[in-house]
Amino acid sequence: MGWDRKLKGPAGGYFYLSVRTPAGVKKVYFGRRTAGHLAAAAVEQRRQARLRVASAIESEKAATADADRLADELAVWADLLSAAWLTLTGHAYHRGEWRKPHG
Repeated sequence: MGWDRKLKGPAGGYFYLSVRTPAGVKKVYFGRRTAGHLAAAAVEQRRQARLRVASAIESEKAATADADRLADELAVWADLLSAAWLTLTGHAYHRGEWRKPHG
């Protein structure tokens, strides 16, 4: 949740941390002094770490985007060629699968 400013409280507010439990989300009070500032700094560090990981994942996706596109195109061509071959050999496509001809 972060810093919560109460109507009659100090201007800086109080630091609360929302924690998930099996019973639901609970707010843990850290106060407005050292404990509150340390908890807020720890939350900010975790957020920054998540952002760095997300940025690394996005850059890796961008680096492999061309290879992914080529692999998708190859899969389409492979499906097309296999369908053409199966059609030429007399197979039939029925309800999502290729079936051999009877007789």
